[in-house]
Amino acid sequence: MELGYLNLEGIAFSDLYPFLISILIGALIGTERERDLLEKKKRGVAGLRTFILVALLGTLSAHLASLYGGTFMMVAFAGFALMVAVGYGVSVTNLGRLDFTSEVAAVVAFILGALCHSPETMMLAIALAILVTVILAIKKTAHRYVEIIREEELLDTLKMGTIALVILPLLPNTTIGPFEVLNPRNIWLMVVLVSLIGYVGYAMIRIFGTEKGLSITGALGGLVSSTAVATTMAAEARAHREVIPSAVFATTIASCTMFPRILLEVFVVNKSLFFPLLLPMVSMTVVGVVMAFLLFRKRETIETDVALSDPFKLSPALKFGAFFALVLLLSKMANIYFGQAGTYAA
Repeated sequence: MELGYLNLEGIAFSDLYPFLISILIGALIGTERERDLLEKKKRGVAGLRTFILVALLGTLSAHLASLYGGTFMMVAFAGFALMVAVGYGVSVTNLGRLDFTSEVAAVVAFILGALCHSPETMMLAIALAILVTVILAIKKTAHRYVEIIREEELLDTLKMGTIALVILPLLPNTTIGPFEVLNPRNIWLMVVLVSLIGYVGYAMIRIFGTEKGLSITGALGGLVSSTAVATTMAAEARAHREVIPSAVFATTIASCTMFPRILLEVFVVNKSLFFPLLLPMVSMTVVGVVMAFLLFRKRETIETDVALSDPFKLSPALKFGAFFALVLLLSKMANIYFGQAGTYAA
């Protein structure tokens, strides 16, 4: 179909799809910003329609850049950023507002709109849009969190991030040492795991109280490593004897969780072993649940929540890591000197 010099047959849905996605992204972020303005009963410079147009502008700029060169995109982004900066300056002068969140969100919406133009980055744009909206929506929760967090908790969070996100990736992922069996990254991963379980346990206690917090930690930690949970709970019990019943209950729950996890792993790796293992694993899970229930009934209720002083305990984690390395070394030695029987014994 032709209309004058326009060939409408050349327009396909695939051409419009990026723009439709950018409209949805702009609407998502804009809805949250509009709701925030209505909640505060304040005048604002960017609401639902504005964010839709901003995201569309980003997609359109990326489309034109694909036709006329990448310089167009750079100029478009610089011009938009300048417009946002000028608009913020005017709003500060006329309205006295200092909140810069909407302006930053507008720039992000423009970039997300640009990402929508490429099929390779479209899903990234959608995921980031959801994440950005969540960050904007949890403003009150975030402010309450900042108000109640203590300095040592913030520092320990940074320590946790350092050992997990800085040190761990830097360690070599190759076997070294005697018998070529020790992998520094895998050993340090165990250190991170024990530290993380202890950290999560501290957070759960702060949120839900001692008994519920330790129980939740046991259930979640058991999905990863029941041994790490046992190590963490032993350290907590030594430091605070009043939590021993709750720590034992959490360790038992972690052990119960381990068996379904193993079944799932077996089903994924080797389905032929799943049904032979089903009855033994289910039986052990049932026995563990019964034991946990009996422990739960016999426990004494902790009248006051235990004040844990340190959410980040590296010493138990390092000991566990050293023990893990020792077990690997002894298992390899047993296999070398005594064969398969030595491996089973180890």
